[in-house]
Amino acid sequence: MRFWLTFLVVAGLLTGVAEGQYLSSSRGMGLGAYTALVNDLSGLDWNPAGLMQVRDWELSGSNMFSSGTRGLSFQTLGATKRFLENHTFSLRYSPGLVMEFVVPSTFQFQNGQNVTFDKRINYKESYAFGYGFQMTPDVAVGFSGRLREEFIADTRPFIEQDTVARLRVVEYNASSWNLDIGMLWNPDPSFSMGVVAKNLFRMKENSFPQEVDSYALRSVKSLRMGLSYSPSRFATLAIDFDTERQGGFGSEWHIADGVTIRQGSVFGAQYSPFVAAISGGLGFTYESVRFDLSYLHFFNPTDRSKVTVQDFVSKGVNDIAFNQFTQSQGMLTINVPLGRTREYIARIEYVTISSEVYPSSYHVHAIRPIGKARVRNISQKPIQARVSFFVDQYMDRPTETPAHFIAPNEEVEIPFTAIFNDAIRFVPSMVLRAAEVLVKASTAEGYDDRSQTRLIIRGRNDWDGDALTLRSFVTPEDPDILRFTRTVVNQHKDTLAATSLQLDRYNTASFLFNEFASRLSYVNDPRGSKDRVQYPSETFALRGGDCDDMTVAYASLLSSVGISTAFIDVIPPGRTQDAHIFLMFDTGVPVSQAEIVSNNPKRYVVRKNERGEETVWLPIETTIMTDGFQKAWEVGAREYFDHVEVGLGVVRGWVRVVDVRPMM
Repeated sequence: MRFWLTFLVVAGLLTGVAEGQYLSSSRGMGLGAYTALVNDLSGLDWNPAGLMQVRDWELSGSNMFSSGTRGLSFQTLGATKRFLENHTFSLRYSPGLVMEFVVPSTFQFQNGQNVTFDKRINYKESYAFGYGFQMTPDVAVGFSGRLREEFIADTRPFIEQDTVARLRVVEYNASSWNLDIGMLWNPDPSFSMGVVAKNLFRMKENSFPQEVDSYALRSVKSLRMGLSYSPSRFATLAIDFDTERQGGFGSEWHIADGVTIRQGSVFGAQYSPFVAAISGGLGFTYESVRFDLSYLHFFNPTDRSKVTVQDFVSKGVNDIAFNQFTQSQGMLTINVPLGRTREYIARIEYVTISSEVYPSSYHVHAIRPIGKARVRNISQKPIQARVSFFVDQYMDRPTETPAHFIAPNEEVEIPFTAIFNDAIRFVPSMVLRAAEVLVKASTAEGYDDRSQTRLIIRGRNDWDGDALTLRSFVTPEDPDILRFTRTVVNQHKDTLAATSLQLDRYNTASFLFNEFASRLSYVNDPRGSKDRVQYPSETFALRGGDCDDMTVAYASLLSSVGISTAFIDVIPPGRTQDAHIFLMFDTGVPVSQAEIVSNNPKRYVVRKNERGEETVWLPIETTIMTDGFQKAWEVGAREYFDHVEVGLGVVRGWVRVVDVRPMM
């Protein structure tokens, strides 16, 4: 006689739950919010863009102690490698990232025979990989893939020879790759923002059949954002929140050299209570090895250990590492840099670029600092640190500063210069280039730290509005300029020979002016392009320009025949829109003989020449070139008298006279 199965009784509680680790990072556990701060292998879980924070080779490992049944267990081991400066790759093996559920059940037959069995559900993520890329000095991106493996051992009864109840085990397997994509933005050293899309893509290798699919891992797409802020170098605040209505908040305090304490909390609308857990942690650095120890405590441990089968099936498990079954736990993480064999004793805290680069005056950055780097001594001994600066394509080699003394655990701002090559003179329009800043403090080869920053290089005709840099547009050695001046002088050589030698410069300047004016067809509005200056050869080709262009061109003509010039830079107070530049030139006539130039002292300026002798200088308004030399002199003299003598512009600082020292 056959015995038939009459009903199935399932126990109300799951048993034997094995908790997974908390996202593979003790520092992340201590903070509760790590998306914007991740800087090690745990980026595979938190934010793969954070892998770019690893400097070279780094080996990471974690152990966990749980309040559940597993006790102390080895969790993860992995390595991260940075290569080609802007790329990283990581691999991780996680034998401890597992969860196991046991569903106890009983079969009862008509004859009263009971058969008990356990259904075992096992999840694990043993393997993961990640890649990071530094897009710009401020922005990094990355993606990670985690292999999820699921196993169910389901016991089913059957009748052997119609009399004996037997059990057979039916096994199911499923696996998939879940991919995350993250971004990390560090606009300045005190602030960072991280964004990660979890489970954005899923590639299934095989799936559970429908009868056990309710026990499968849930792959829920979510978006998590993290923010961090450091109000000082001793403190960091961080917060995370995501589309699953959960997040974390924490703080990190650097209490001593190499020693950090952390405090965090986990909160969410889906938790009861709202703040579900608190955490604390300690970080310690010895030589280059980092140790992080943290503990996470949940306020409802009983609710997390006594879960009904109905709750398990209805809610499921989204994240092996952290879910509604995770118990209070502690973790130790060790990060060991392997790629660099020597001790690094200097670190760049931040880099500031103080000015844009104008090709017309690029040479000034060889003596005037283009930026500065704040460098910290992270060793226990005084150091001598040097900073190097390099821009690919526009510099032949890095510049290096003199050595700067830095006491232990102190910071120093080190200004650096740049020696650009000729390629920078031909930049047609503004470009944004990546610049590299290196610091070296040890005697070994290589550098201690590096940082990338952005450098703005303006176009070859761009001008910063400073009369000092306008001198860089004066090109007396330009072949077009030399050809023009030699032709004019040769045409008037008889006249020049017949006049007084003391008026030679005056007459030459007059001939050059009038001949140049005869070639002009138009003159632009002086304010039409005040931030752009034409080189003299361009003014000749275009047959016109504004006040800056004309002033530069005429100064180049005079300089090419040995006549000294000076710019008169006028910026009326409260009326910067009326700023104007004209010039004056040295006639070489001694003050004692000024009457041979003019009987009216308002028509000329007495000032010292390069030899320290007082001579007669004539102001020239170049914007009315087509009216001739005499008119340009008259207007220029009147402007100078009104601005300088009457308005006291030089004394009050709104008129500046800048001697032209042309680039030869």
